[in-house]
Amino acid sequence: MSLRAATFSLVLAAILAGCSSTDTYAGTDQLDPSTSPPPPSEQSQLYAAALHHLILVDNPFATAPTPIGSVYIVDGAASRSAHMFTVADGPPFDTELKNEITAQSADLPPVEFTTDPQQYADRARQGLTGVAHDGVIVGLSPTWPQNDGTVHIGAGLWCGIDCGLGLTYVLDQIDGQWTVTGTTGPISIS
Repeated sequence: MSLRAATFSLVLAAILAGCSSTDTYAGTDQLDPSTSPPPPSEQSQLYAAALHHLILVDNPFATAPTPIGSVYIVDGAASRSAHMFTVADGPPFDTELKNEITAQSADLPPVEFTTDPQQYADRARQGLTGVAHDGVIVGLSPTWPQNDGTVHIGAGLWCGIDCGLGLTYVLDQIDGQWTVTGTTGPISIS
């Protein structure tokens, strides 16, 4: 081996050794916890838990052979007096809240927020065919924290002239996750 080849080999080895440092630098494949997305807000967790229970458990067609095809959420909090929650009484939900609810609802039929739920309604049709794409129109009330640590959320769905449900869920934090533990107050069914 010539002196020149030996020198080149040593320089190359030194360069490669410098590149194989075990120090962690920005831009490496390791995750930087400061750039991880923040956890979803408590409000979005509450709404997502109520939405899941409404669609998967209490929905009159939850076990029907033809599953729900779409979920149209009224964009803004609604009161119980607003036709089973299908008319928003308050301002629209903020974009971040809607994005968080949608992300937490990936296991549900497609979720879409709408300022005009009537565009999806066909009042002449009955049952699960009263809403476009075999869908349901969902309204959610503002959250009502209770003195005992639970939270109440009014929720309602409309899926046709003879297909609707309105109730108030009681949610409690169980093992760090908001969970529907029951209902309170009157229930509306059509």
